[in-house]
Amino acid sequence: MCDITEFLEKYPRSRKAKPFSARELSLLSDDKAPPVIAQFLQTEGQCAYHDDFFLTTLPRAHFQTLSEWGLNGKQCFAFMRTALGSICYSHNGKIYQLDPISGYLYKGRFDFCDFMNVLATMDSFLESAYFDVYKTSKTNQILEYDDVYGLFPALPLGGSFQSSHFKIVKMREYLAISAQLYAGKARQL
Repeated sequence: MCDITEFLEKYPRSRKAKPFSARELSLLSDDKAPPVIAQFLQTEGQCAYHDDFFLTTLPRAHFQTLSEWGLNGKQCFAFMRTALGSICYSHNGKIYQLDPISGYLYKGRFDFCDFMNVLATMDSFLESAYFDVYKTSKTNQILEYDDVYGLFPALPLGGSFQSSHFKIVKMREYLAISAQLYAGKARQL
């Protein structure tokens, strides 16, 4: 397994980890998740980091969502997401990030270990994932693992970070609607 000590030192767990069920873990094998992703999820379980900004997630929970964004969802193995709905996933050994707020897909240049210990620990990554916005929008309510802070109105509907507001919504529905607003296609950088 990849050593993610640097990630954990910079972003400590903010909730007690809850192991995924045996059934959930068996789906990782059934879905042919990359071994490094399966090991990470098996070790970390359902967990949150850095004041609940990063949360672990299972790949199968996002196959349909990623397909709605014009990606081959069953070949995209999500392992982590942000409180604002960005999904980090593995595809062909590289890590990608789908940003539903801007509609951009950040192409993978790093493998899992480098992503976790280098890119994800850089302040510029937090900035691109809107951590500063999260800090000002976060409420005292604890997000469930299937919730996100959604931007209303969304950017394609004339929203902005200054005029819009965030509210807690179900992640799958929010990402499906966001995909429709971007015509079902993640924008490439």
